[in-house]
Amino acid sequence: MKIQKFTYQLFYITSFLTLLVAVFANYLMIYFKPPVILSLCVLYVVNAEHKNYFVLFSLLLILVCEILFFHDYLGNFEILHILLATYYFLNITLLWKSLQIVKIQLKKVFTFQLVISMLLISYVLYAVAELILPQIIDHKTVLFILIFFFAFFIGVCYYIYLNSKTVVSYSLMIAASCFLITNIITALDGFYIHLEIFPIITTVLQIFGQFFLIKFFMEQHKLIPNNKDYF
Repeated sequence: MKIQKFTYQLFYITSFLTLLVAVFANYLMIYFKPPVILSLCVLYVVNAEHKNYFVLFSLLLILVCEILFFHDYLGNFEILHILLATYYFLNITLLWKSLQIVKIQLKKVFTFQLVISMLLISYVLYAVAELILPQIIDHKTVLFILIFFFAFFIGVCYYIYLNSKTVVSYSLMIAASCFLITNIITALDGFYIHLEIFPIITTVLQIFGQFFLIKFFMEQHKLIPNNKDYF
């Protein structure tokens, strides 16, 4: 019990230090962000009842992405986005177990809530891509590959959330929403308009998003389908 409590304390401490660095010394983020990811690895290994080591692999992918991002975002743009696309694809496969529990049905895929949500999200992603595309025209292929897998990941998260009735799925919804806002702000901050508040917002949302996604994977076996039909 003590070691389980310690893993959460370790995550809280590394996250708090990272937020302080994001506010006062953003240039040091390359040294403080990786420990947050590593603390999540420890938290998952110690606390997960049903471990899937691909979850750890996905966290290590994000760790590498964080290092590449803070080292040279523009210089590492292509490899960074390939790794991010791989990360979202891996998470989609990890969510397959949950999709089997809630069951994939066409009548549930084409519900009003899900269709409207995905249309709005797709439009926002397209609008952001259109804004930054002139500056990364040589890398447009990897950008669209990332957008495809990311949008698919968001759709899977929302589908699971809408078709389950346990609080477990709330973690997935929070994580997906955090990732959505983070990716939009990161793109705008890097290529369109830079505001000092952006790195702070993205740091907070990334930490929340990663935590709640790992929390969902730890509780994934508790998911219960909701048989209610949505209009």
